[in-house]
Amino acid sequence: MFKSVLSTGAVFAALMALFVYAANDWKLPWAEPHPLDIPWCEPHDVALENCETCNPKLARGGTRVSRLREPAEGECPNTVLRIDLAEGAAERLGLRFYEVRPREVQETLEANAETRWPPDKYARVAPRIAGVVREVKAVIGRTVSAGDVLALLDSPAFGVAKSDYLQALSVLSLRQKTYDTEKALAPRITTARQMMEAETAFEEAKLAVQGAEQKLAALGLSAQEIGRLREKRDASPELEVRAPFGGIVVEASAVPGETAGPDRPIFSVADAERLWLSIDVYERDLPRIRIDQKVFFHVEGLPGRKFPGRVAAVGSEIDNRSRTAKAYADVKNVQGLLRANMFGRAEIRIREPEAKILVPQEAVQNDGDCLIVFVSPSKDTFLPRKIEVGTVYANGYEVLGGLAAGENIVTTGSFQLKTEILRGQIGAG
Repeated sequence: MFKSVLSTGAVFAALMALFVYAANDWKLPWAEPHPLDIPWCEPHDVALENCETCNPKLARGGTRVSRLREPAEGECPNTVLRIDLAEGAAERLGLRFYEVRPREVQETLEANAETRWPPDKYARVAPRIAGVVREVKAVIGRTVSAGDVLALLDSPAFGVAKSDYLQALSVLSLRQKTYDTEKALAPRITTARQMMEAETAFEEAKLAVQGAEQKLAALGLSAQEIGRLREKRDASPELEVRAPFGGIVVEASAVPGETAGPDRPIFSVADAERLWLSIDVYERDLPRIRIDQKVFFHVEGLPGRKFPGRVAAVGSEIDNRSRTAKAYADVKNVQGLLRANMFGRAEIRIREPEAKILVPQEAVQNDGDCLIVFVSPSKDTFLPRKIEVGTVYANGYEVLGGLAAGENIVTTGSFQLKTEILRGQIGAG
């Protein structure tokens, strides 16, 4: 009996000692406080704030989020926080970093484009008076100079026009002789009336010659050709169809024996040294297009080739279906590789290259209040920072404010850090 009571008392005493030990934060009642006088994890012999086992804030990856101060009015609340990672946590999370520094960038716009013959160097050539094609002297692809004969026609109407001119010259010669004679006889023999009639007839003959010359010029004869006609007195119906300027014959439909006239062009000539691009520009991008901006044209069938040019005109009408307007560029046809109606891509240089601070797009996060990046002043410390962005490029954002050259920011892994400041710890959910 005595042994049973003694055993029960021993058990009771042990339970009481355990209760006191637990009530004393698992420390012996006579144990001295830790010399640093900070919360201490006795089982793991480490400061409680650094114990990943006993400190719930460090339960996942050793991350701590602390508030540095209260946010000012209008300040993004998350930018007053600091994230501290335990040693090795950054590597486990796969964080990657980017050093902020100015980079040479240029602003460009790409759009679909199609080549066209230049409007001031492309002509559909037709005879200016009806006739029958007698001989064709030019074929497609032939290079011609200004004034080269493309075809010969027989045109009775043209022969009549030349005859009318030669007849007007003959009448003028006769009227001039009469006028000169009357003038020499006046006032002894010729009356004032006769003198006036002779002068009037002479002036009418001069006007008739001028009218005949103008008609021939309208039919395509130059002043030199009219002069030769006057000398040779040639009234043949032969009509020469000539190239208006130097270039390449890009169309030829003249056939000997067929009738040709002003309403049916039989040749097309183009100066292929330069071509025009017809560029489809969306209406939202039109304010960025300016005359004389640099353009580079790319064709899929000519890889690695760039054809330089400049914006020459911007259309004033929006297509109802595509919501695009036309911009036109004058492009140099390098080595004659371009042809009309070729499709490709036009790269319009909106701004010339200049130094700007850029950050990769994956580094920028939206926390619901502002755009932020995570600056890393030291290896395992991260500070959310609000930034102001400008132009959006294919590989990043232009930073107008909030970052300085030389700072390091997080790229890969910035989303996990945003999750941490929003949820309290990485991986929470």
